[in-house]
Amino acid sequence: MSVIILGIITPYIDYFVVTQMFFLLIPFIGILLFSLILFITNLFKNRKNVFTLKSTKIITIIPLFLLAQIISVFIIHKVQRFRSEQIIENLKSNYKYYPQKLPTNYGIKYYKLKDLNEFRIEYERGFFVREVYDSTVKTWESYGWND
Repeated sequence: MSVIILGIITPYIDYFVVTQMFFLLIPFIGILLFSLILFITNLFKNRKNVFTLKSTKIITIIPLFLLAQIISVFIIHKVQRFRSEQIIENLKSNYKYYPQKLPTNYGIKYYKLKDLNEFRIEYERGFFVREVYDSTVKTWESYGWND
C-alpha cells in the first residue's frame, strides 16, 4: 500500500522526479524486464499458484509504483482541467473586464495580462508539465521542464 501512495505523490515532488528520470530510469527498465521474465517463468512453472508465490508479490512492486504514477497524473490532469474550465466559463459569463486577482486554490494559478482584458490560467500536471490556457488564443498548451 505504501508503494502505491508513494507512486501517487512522486510526480508532484520535483526532487523525486529529477532523481527518477535521471538516475533511476535505466534501473527501472532493467527491473521491469527482469520481473516480466520472472513472472512469465513462474506462470509456466506454477500455473495455479503463481499469485501466492512470494517472488510474484515482490516483482509487482516496481510496476505498481509506476502504474500509480501514471494513474495519478491522468486523474489530476482531468480534475484540474475540469476545474479550470469552470473558472474560465465563470470569468467569461460574469465579467466584462477580468479582475486583477482571482482567488483560486488546489494548484490552479490565474494571471491577468497587463494592459489587456485577457488572462492566463495555469496548473501543474505532474512530471514538470504545466498546462496553460491563454484567453488571447483561447487554447490550452502544454509546457515541459525545458520550455
